[in-house]
Amino acid sequence: MGVLSGILGAVDGKKSVRSWTITTTNEIAAFVTSGGKHGTGRIAGNGDWNGSYEALGHTPEVMPGEALVFTGTIDGTNGATGTAIVDSVTINWDQEGGAPITHTVNFSSNGALTLGAAAATDVVVPTPVPSVACKVMLDLVGGTPAELVDVRNMSLTITAGNAAYKSSSSAGGTLRTAGNIDFTLSISVYTDDFANLPAAGDVKEVHLYVDDTLFWSLKWVIFGDASDLKVDVEEAAIVSATLNGAMNGTALLVATQTLGEIAQPGPTVWWPTP
Repeated sequence: MGVLSGILGAVDGKKSVRSWTITTTNEIAAFVTSGGKHGTGRIAGNGDWNGSYEALGHTPEVMPGEALVFTGTIDGTNGATGTAIVDSVTINWDQEGGAPITHTVNFSSNGALTLGAAAATDVVVPTPVPSVACKVMLDLVGGTPAELVDVRNMSLTITAGNAAYKSSSSAGGTLRTAGNIDFTLSISVYTDDFANLPAAGDVKEVHLYVDDTLFWSLKWVIFGDASDLKVDVEEAAIVSATLNGAMNGTALLVATQTLGEIAQPGPTVWWPTP
């Protein structure tokens, strides 16, 4: 055993990784029998593992439901390797804090995890994309786009409801199959009139910009209740609110129920599968 910082960490094939983590579990089964002298015994059960990594950038290199051959190194030589499936990705903007756009990829076991030899490097010079001035455009279905002004920060989480299973063929581990796609959206804003914000039940097309021209396109978002509507009299703080929305995969467009889409900046339609 020894001590090592994470300074040499990397994830193979992924750019500008800031951190990565792995968690392993085992369903250890307990038993007590007539011959055990009132003591409890245990045997190893099915294993499982999951992990995540955070990186700079507005478009993850893998998306929910997709396979991931994870190789994370702690020193360029050793670490963890295993076959996984992506559960979710979260893209974060922080206009108020002036931070770069980042994303987090969460994944779970779809095969055995090996701890030990794990070579990985990142030779790509980082190119941070600033959150500053990244705008949000809202469009009533079939309507005219309008900017949502004074956005403080925003977060988009896209998920796949992957199904886990364990069987006589899973070699004591946990395997998964790709599931249904969903997303949630949170946008924090300053406002001078709560009535100007989307109301609960409003369905809108939403564009989350990553620069002056490129954006994530979400068709469509149904907004729920606004939260954190705060008026601070004592501190005279600027009035703020947080908008919460979720995926609405179909909407009535020109009298026809129409399938929506999730498009990455480019644009590249990611869902439904082209």
